Amino acid sequence: MAERVAAARDLAVLRDVRANAHIPAGRLDEVAPLSPGAWRILEFRLRSGTLSARGLHRVRRVARTVADLQGVTGEVGEEHLCSALELRTDVDALQAAS
Repeated sequence: MAERVAAARDLAVLRDVRANAHIPAGRLDEVAPLSPGAWRILEFRLRSGTLSARGLHRVRRVARTVADLQGVTGEVGEEHLCSALELRTDVDALQAAS
């Protein structure tokens, strides 16, 4: 796992950021392009009000990281996006419970 994390950090550096969390929103389409299915999921979340524009950027950055950890350097797919959304839901649930 440490090797995968190191490789993901190296990819972030190649994107001129220290970590994917620092990717500017304006560069997300360039460095974290989404598959059509991933876009449909995000559009649904935005329209249903379960995701804000700010949340959209955060989720895309996390999805890019999930894809990087799996060795996927191209398009961010549905599975990466769903993993990022699940992580967000888990954190939201923990915050609400405290």
